[in-house]
Parts: sequence; C-alpha cells; structure tokens
Amino acid sequence: MKQDISEKDWNYIQKHGLSVEEINRQLKIINEGLPPVQIIKPAVLNDGIIHLEKKQEEDLLLFFEENKKQFLLQKFVPASGAATRMFKDWIFFHNHYQPGKDYYERFVKKHHLKMFEELEDFLDEFPSFPFYEEVLEIIKNNQPDFFQLDENEQVWEYIHYVLSDDGLGYQFLPKALLIFHRYSQNEKRTALEEHLSEFLNYSVSHKGKLHFTVLPQHVTHFQNLLKKLKEKYPVEVDLSFQKPETDTIMLYLNTGEIVRDKNDNIVFRPGGHGSLIENIQDLEADIIFINNIDNVQKGERQELTIRYKKILAAYLMQTKNKIDNYLIQLENEKPIGSDLKEIEDFAYNNLNIRFIDGYDTLNNSGKRKYLFYKLNRPVRIAGVVKNTGEPGGGPFWVKNKNGLASLQIVEKTQIDIKTQKEILEQATHFNPVNLVVNIKDYQNKKFNLKEFINEEAGLVTEKNFEGKPVKVYERPGLWNGAMDNWNTIFIEVPLETFTPVKTVYDLLKPEHQ
Repeated sequence: MKQDISEKDWNYIQKHGLSVEEINRQLKIINEGLPPVQIIKPAVLNDGIIHLEKKQEEDLLLFFEENKKQFLLQKFVPASGAATRMFKDWIFFHNHYQPGKDYYERFVKKHHLKMFEELEDFLDEFPSFPFYEEVLEIIKNNQPDFFQLDENEQVWEYIHYVLSDDGLGYQFLPKALLIFHRYSQNEKRTALEEHLSEFLNYSVSHKGKLHFTVLPQHVTHFQNLLKKLKEKYPVEVDLSFQKPETDTIMLYLNTGEIVRDKNDNIVFRPGGHGSLIENIQDLEADIIFINNIDNVQKGERQELTIRYKKILAAYLMQTKNKIDNYLIQLENEKPIGSDLKEIEDFAYNNLNIRFIDGYDTLNNSGKRKYLFYKLNRPVRIAGVVKNTGEPGGGPFWVKNKNGLASLQIVEKTQIDIKTQKEILEQATHFNPVNLVVNIKDYQNKKFNLKEFINEEAGLVTEKNFEGKPVKVYERPGLWNGAMDNWNTIFIEVPLETFTPVKTVYDLLKPEHQ
C-alpha cells in the first residue's frame, strides 16, 4: 500500500491550499473509517418537531411583512451539481444501445430499463417533457427524415438530442440550466429562473440577494442566462465556487494507493456539499434561505412555498431576537432566580438544548456561563415534511460524543443499519432541505462556522474514477455535520412544498406539468 507523501507532493498540496496536517487527517479517515451517528429516536411532532396552528402561521406572516425590511435577506442554492444522475438511465441507453427492434427488446429486458419497456408509451409521453419543442426543432434541422425512422430509432434519436453536444447537451450541464417547466410554447423556465421567481416574492428587492454556487466551467452559461433574465427579475445574484482548499483525496479500493494523474500528481476531488459551509461563511446576510436547486415549484404552486418561507423566516427572526436579549442579560450577569429559570426553559423547550449532568449543582455564575455558551451559536430553522419514502435525511435525536442528546438531520448512510434499523423505521418526517439560518451573534458579528462542524460526521464512500473503484472522503454534509453544533428547530411544512426532480421522469409528475 503506497501512501507515501514526497516533498514534491507537499509543494503541490500546499499550492492547492491544503496543509500537511489536513492530508494526513484525510488519509487516516479513509483508512480507518468514521464512527456511525448514534440516533436515540426520531424527532416527531411535539418531541422535536413543531406543528404550527393556523393562528400562529398568520401571526408569523404578519410579523414577517412588518419586519422584513430590517433584515438583509439572501437565498443560497448549491447549483454546481451536474445533471448526470438525473439522466442516468438515458445516458446508459444512449451509450450502449445498438439499432434493431429485437436488440432493443433484449437490451431493455436485460438491463431492467422499465421506462423503455413500451416504445409507443415512451414516444407518446415524450411531448410532455418541457424541452420537447426545443428537441423537435433540433431534429427538424438535423434529421428531416426522423418520422420515417423505426420507433426504436426515434427513441434513441430523441434521447441523443437531449443529451449530446449537437443537441441540448443536458448531460453536460448542471440542473440549474435545464428547462424544468413549460408555461406555454413560448415560455419555458429553467430551475434557475424558478428560484429567481420564488425569491423575488418573499425578498425585499432592494435588500435581497440570490447566491448560487457553480463550477468554473459553467460560469459563462450562468452569466448568459442571468443577463437574459435581469429585467424580468430585478434580483441581485452572486456566484461562487467551492473552494479548492476543501477538496479531498482518493485511494484506489484494491491497492490503497493514492490516486494520481499521468504526471504523478495527487488527484483532488470536491469534498461534497459540506464544503460549501465556507461559501456560506462569506455571506453578509442576516437571514439566509438554503434550498436544493431541483426542489422548485411551478406557477401558482409557488404560493404555498413562499408562504412557508415567510413563516420559517419570521420564526427565526423572533427566535433570534429572544436569544440576543438573553445573551445580553447573561453577559451582564443580571439573571438570577426566576429570570434565570426563564432562560433555562427557553433553552430546553424552544431550542431543544439538553444540559450536562450536574448543571443543577452549578452556582448562578456557572449556570450563566453554560447558558451563554449554549445560546451563543448559529441558528437554523428547518422545514420538514411527512416521510413518503424519498431518499435522503431526516430529523433525529442524536447522542453526541459527550453523551448529550441534540436535534440533527441524519442521512441513512450515516447510521449503522444493523443495530439501529428499528429506530430508523420509526421516523415520521423527512428533510427536504428547506432551511432558514442566521450566522451572526448578538453583537452582529459573524460566527466562525468552522468551529461548529462535527468532523466525525463525514462519510467514507466508494466511487468510480476513470473506470476504477476508489475510496473517497466526503466532508460533513452541509445540513448534517457541518451544522452539527448549531441550535436547531424543526417545523412541519406541507408535503406540497417538496417537489424534487431527481430523475428526468419527475418532470412528468403533475406538480411539474
């Protein structure tokens, strides 16, 4: 197993922005693994998840409208992910299929490609994809005899012109730039445009910003689209890249050797979306909305989403105001007796903070210091929906290394299924990545977000690199371990606010039609 780091390697590593200590840490993690997250029980309604009554919602909406101008609002959307997984089956079919109906039927059966089982069904439903007219126009210009082809050849040609460079090139683009919705033959919207439309409806236009993280090779595409949309959506938009100093190394699965390029330099890979905590650190906003790029609604369906964005933001504003007032009192050593009890109750019941053993034996000074330490940290309000079997993380009570319980968003891959399957199956809610967060302290200074990362909450996973299996380290997830030590509140929101597009066929669901 060759994992030696030469002097040449160190120079290359440091130019990349990483340190000797960081590479050694990554090697240790990939070789030895990371401990699974210890879930205690799922967060459920009235035990970790809040259900708001109608009157509470209306009060929060009113509070948002009356107070939003006091806050700089920003929306943060990781938009750098390629659409490769969205078109996984189409790409496989496109790359391996050979013409001929008999071969087509055997190919589909062999590879369990259910979406292609009936040629006629595929051809009938293809016009329902929002990018149909664009594909058809390309076909007319490139292949005028298209409709004289066999049905199986038509299927391949449709897919070819969606995926390839001589068509829409969708397999090479991020989801943000794909057409998600058709409003009319002349009005189509990309995922990026839907985020602009949604944000404009709850931001204060002169004080609101939208921030996308992108890959360097896609910047020009983003800039060109944003130029076209500038007049329609008067929102300030920033773009940023995942920082190279958050990249991670890979080891070949079979040999344990560090993956290197043809020049014998170490190959680095992006460290997962958890690396974007550093991009969030650079934001100046008071209230930050965080969403996945593919969870967007169409037209009137956005109204419900916008309603709950405002509700979650108002809840955060009120919670943050109360925390700041308590922190000022604690700093001035004022609360004693019943006043201190009020802060304790708020910490326990509203922020779900669990106290160390022996807290009750501390004197007033000790209690104030402990409460100050626990309250003085970033805050996240997470909207959660009822679990319908979608892949992804959920809200759980988790035991940390000190034995204390805290509320966390946990992915299935972080859990030891053999020992904790029963608890996992009791989960009632799911995390759709609908977060509203604050990263400033009571003095309006930004927290150092790195201080609140649980480094043990990362993942060691197996991937494929240039046809060979590799082991990779992924940093603690953005809404998982990267926010592990934040104060967290889960609020139930309607399932209708969660309409992800994970595969191209999700675009055929009623909510996207």
